[in-house]
Amino acid sequence: MHRAFSSAVILAIGLSGGGGRPGFTQQPAATEILGGPGGSSFSDSELQPGARILEVHVRSGDRVDSVQMLISSPDGRTVMSPKRGGSGGRLNIFRVNRDEYITGVSGRYGDYIDSIRIHTNKRTSALFGGPGGNRDFRVEVPAGNQAVGFAGQAGDYLDAVGLIFASIQTADVGQTTRLVGGRGGSAFLDRDVPPGAGIAEVRVQSGDRIDGIQAVYVLPDGRYVEGERHGGSGGQSGVFRLDSDEYITGLSGRCGDSIDSMRIHTNKRTSQVFGGRGGQSDFRIDIPPGSQAVGFAGRAAEYVDAIGLTYGERDTWWRRPSRRGSYRP
Repeated sequence: MHRAFSSAVILAIGLSGGGGRPGFTQQPAATEILGGPGGSSFSDSELQPGARILEVHVRSGDRVDSVQMLISSPDGRTVMSPKRGGSGGRLNIFRVNRDEYITGVSGRYGDYIDSIRIHTNKRTSALFGGPGGNRDFRVEVPAGNQAVGFAGQAGDYLDAVGLIFASIQTADVGQTTRLVGGRGGSAFLDRDVPPGAGIAEVRVQSGDRIDGIQAVYVLPDGRYVEGERHGGSGGQSGVFRLDSDEYITGLSGRCGDSIDSMRIHTNKRTSQVFGGRGGQSDFRIDIPPGSQAVGFAGRAAEYVDAIGLTYGERDTWWRRPSRRGSYRP
């Protein structure tokens, strides 16, 4: 059975503490819910402001018996969320790292959820459950969001499952442009951008398509910080360095199932073309006037499948450092 969660779920979830932890906006919503018709409906709607998922507990045998979360509250206490389902099967624990957040679940289902995997911005869990089920499923949160709980139907087993999600709150990153490209890979977002940082250079791995992309930031005191690399390490290495009074305003190129080629646009110039000659359609992404890009968003695995920009107001983000030379790793 394919069922959709028809209404938004309003949670009182505020910003998490410092140290680069994922944080949430205050009005999460729910993905579609997939699975069978049995059990009673549930929704993880009691998380405290600033809560963070530490672990996901999955009990499973021939099917998924239950799911449950271990949560860290803002005052440092750890709390178990309600168990969704029964007590049968074997306990499996998937631990979420400090810089990690859940982006989706996948598996197989029939009358119940027969198997499940957990997807994060970093990796995919082992498969929990059995080989049964008559349909594959994958539920993903929109780019720029993270899962903050489960929703679904449960009784003695986990009958149906979906995710409660909310926007990833950063150091006032602001907005995200539309994404262009394919639907493969896992969602990513440059969310841990230091306040006052500017993009000093963009590293691009490319061959016939865009393999990987990474931003390097310069801080107000002139120090450099590497952002997370998105995608694979194949292809040739290319670097686009920005001047001290320069900032990124857009991207353009060609895309199909992945990003085949890309140019970077700034307030002063346009970069060379990175990538190949393929793709089914041209694209161009521009941020609003008075803004500057502060990072990338999209989907990636072995290649960059989809791309967009995160941006903020220029006066808020850019503080010109007292010195700025070329970055060298």
